[in-house]
Amino acid sequence: MDDKQAMHAMSIDDAYHVERTLARGPSGVTELVSIDGNGPFVRKKIPSPLAQRNVWAVLSACQSNRLPRVEATYELPDRFVIVYDYVPGSTLAQIVEENGRLAPNVAVQLIDQICEAVQELHQHGVIHRDITPANIILARDGAHLIDFGIARVWSASSNRSRDTTALGTYGFASPEQYGFAKTDARSDVFSLGRLLGFMLTGVYPDASDYEQRLADDAAVPARLRTVIGYACAFEPSKRPQSVQEFRQALFSQSNPPMPNASSANPPSPSTTNDVTSASRLFRRLHLSKRAIVLWSIVGAALVVAAIAGGIVLAGQLGIIGSATSPDSSTQSSSQSTDKADGGHSSNGSGTDNANGTGGVVGTDGADGDNQDTVTDNPLKIVESGWSADQQGYVHYAFALRNTSKTQQVQYPQITITGRAKDGSIVFSQTQALNMAFPNQTVYDAGQAGEGTAPETVDFTVLNPDTYNVAKAQGTAAFPISGISKIDNRDGGTTFNGEVRAVADGFKPSDGQQIKISLVLRNAQNAIIYGDIAFVDWPGNGRSTPFSITVYDLPKYVSYDLYAQIW
Repeated sequence: MDDKQAMHAMSIDDAYHVERTLARGPSGVTELVSIDGNGPFVRKKIPSPLAQRNVWAVLSACQSNRLPRVEATYELPDRFVIVYDYVPGSTLAQIVEENGRLAPNVAVQLIDQICEAVQELHQHGVIHRDITPANIILARDGAHLIDFGIARVWSASSNRSRDTTALGTYGFASPEQYGFAKTDARSDVFSLGRLLGFMLTGVYPDASDYEQRLADDAAVPARLRTVIGYACAFEPSKRPQSVQEFRQALFSQSNPPMPNASSANPPSPSTTNDVTSASRLFRRLHLSKRAIVLWSIVGAALVVAAIAGGIVLAGQLGIIGSATSPDSSTQSSSQSTDKADGGHSSNGSGTDNANGTGGVVGTDGADGDNQDTVTDNPLKIVESGWSADQQGYVHYAFALRNTSKTQQVQYPQITITGRAKDGSIVFSQTQALNMAFPNQTVYDAGQAGEGTAPETVDFTVLNPDTYNVAKAQGTAAFPISGISKIDNRDGGTTFNGEVRAVADGFKPSDGQQIKISLVLRNAQNAIIYGDIAFVDWPGNGRSTPFSITVYDLPKYVSYDLYAQIW
């Protein structure tokens, strides 16, 4: 973008009046705006490396009233901006949390409306991949589907065996979103089935009593329970092959043969805690906690009225990280003597992979003349490493240190870039953390790539935005104890432990979580693999257990477990 284009884009941006900021996080800023007395509209400013421009372009062509109506898109020097219509009200998650399960006729009407939105997306080649109660808006004209943060353009002819990384909300994400296969339209069908189960039972699919409630004939008609089992089959070929087939099963008078509704549960994401409260809306496996930006009112089958700033319900509202084993060319970076707060180490049972070679440790990023970022970046990468599995996907971990003695950095971002032997870029993606407290070293991990193994991987710290750097108002540490490693009969390995939350002046938000990072090392103590898990905040001074189950690990001699705020 040249200076003239930048000035033109900024003039467009300045024409909007910001009514209020709805959300701010690693995936961008969401605002309620108006222009020339028109609105309100929702404006999302997404960091350029994270923007799914093709998805938003396709969304602009969609005709369903149950999808956001895109009013405008434009580019800023470092942001991609979308402006779309605003729908006031409450999320489906809020409605069920406040009022309990929905009557079957109401649930069926809502799921059919959501199917209308998803079917329109699929006809335009987009899969949503995050159909959850938090992403459903209930308005006077019925249900609306929002949040396209992990949506992607999909093609039935794609030859990819699986997707880049594990994404989605646990309980609603399909098994293939955990690395079992590539995602396609049937992945959204799985989520629709889980969403219907949530509405009929009033609890999340990973709650301890979900199956019991689903089996209750008084709450869930047998035919609907069968349809849920059909949609939620573990194997995609056993599900309805399209949203249209799912809708046909929903309204059919006959029951198709299918597995039990509980048979499609993917591996646990590492926590033994059950989730029964709708306030815990986010159980992500990667760039998590994208804020919900639209609120809505239940209409059509669900009638509500806004009174004194609250929402009063009336009408018919309910009566009542795993991977494939790497090849011998596992590569890893140099290591540091720094240890993260809350880290715990142990010897592993594997042997050293002697064929590993040194990767490139990234340096601080720069954003040129952008005055919205700090010029003296306090963030440093002190350790990093990775390995590529047989399918070419990269499993990495890194340590990020905040060298400031007084400043905390919120939403620090690291760009992970894989390069071929000739130096060309194989992949590049940005990983965001939640917080780096003063003098804290944070370990994070994940999966990257598009299925082509790189020769080297660079880890580069981006300069944080000025508004994300501030004097620390408190700190939090997470010591880990009681660790153990169990080799399972199915070939997996489970790493267990207990993490304690120690907050000093730090006030956790509602739904606060702790992110656990597993780091594997070779005989040279270099990182060769990483994976992650999440647990709910147990309360200050309290502990909570966790487990991380992984499969087909590279050979290693020791492992570390670290924890950070999420």
